[in-house]
Amino acid sequence: MNIFRSKNNGTTTPPTKAETEAYTNEPIFTAPDGYQPASTPALDAEQEEKLAKLRTYMQSILLPEDHEYYENEKRFLTEATLKRYMRARKWDYEAAKTMLENTVKWRRDYRPDQIDPDYIRPESETGKMYFDGYDKCGRPIWIMRPRLQNSKDGERQVKNIVFCLERGIRLMPAKVENIAIIVDFKDAASAHNPSISTCKKFLDILGNHYPERLGIAFVVQSPWFFFMTFKMISPFMDPVTKNKIKFVYDANGKQDTKATANEWVHIHDYISPDQLESEYGGDFFFKYDIDTYWDRLLETTGKPYKIIDY
Repeated sequence: MNIFRSKNNGTTTPPTKAETEAYTNEPIFTAPDGYQPASTPALDAEQEEKLAKLRTYMQSILLPEDHEYYENEKRFLTEATLKRYMRARKWDYEAAKTMLENTVKWRRDYRPDQIDPDYIRPESETGKMYFDGYDKCGRPIWIMRPRLQNSKDGERQVKNIVFCLERGIRLMPAKVENIAIIVDFKDAASAHNPSISTCKKFLDILGNHYPERLGIAFVVQSPWFFFMTFKMISPFMDPVTKNKIKFVYDANGKQDTKATANEWVHIHDYISPDQLESEYGGDFFFKYDIDTYWDRLLETTGKPYKIIDY
């Protein structure tokens, strides 16, 4: 097989980087040196007081030590968790307390950190959702490709989202609390577009049980039908969350920027080339392979699961 392509005039041109670069099936699960975690403001005296009050209350409803889920719950209720819920409710103590208590009850019943990988694996066969690389803030990159939807099992689809969120948390390096998302609409048809109910369910889980876990989201090659969906779900979105969604300029820096009021960005400003897949203009040549990916994911985040401090 020739590595040079012939033109009609008989001359040859050098192969492109994509044609000569060796692809790998090994995802990037280690954050690069020099990442800069997003910072949060220091607490004032009033906030410290509210935080202490929330800490005391949550300790009062903690499962008994002899309960099988005690260790999981104790390590979920870290100082960082309390702060995330307080920030999510803008330091309204009662609102944050209700929100966190509801999550604790949900976790006791749903056991999101103990979802069986074997049950979830069929959702991951095509690579419609997976982690690969880190942005400049050290956030794991969660890639979503709607065109590769392969399931009609609504319950398992939702559990797959939760499973991915839990695994993404376990991929976070020190001082990093949230993830970056790339939603890739390349070759997506309207049939692949997430339904309004699915979008609302995703936002409900993310907003109510994983507050402050979304750092930034990039929408790539957004089609017209997604803009319509986005406008319909926007009223259900927290304004802070909505502003974290960025639309990515195409390779020529062109796009219909009037289609949405959200910010348009160049993805290289947020993700270094060595952490960004070549599909999105980066230098990391990656091809998804379920066997390799699944083995590495479980090796890194727990097989079948791993208890961590949140």
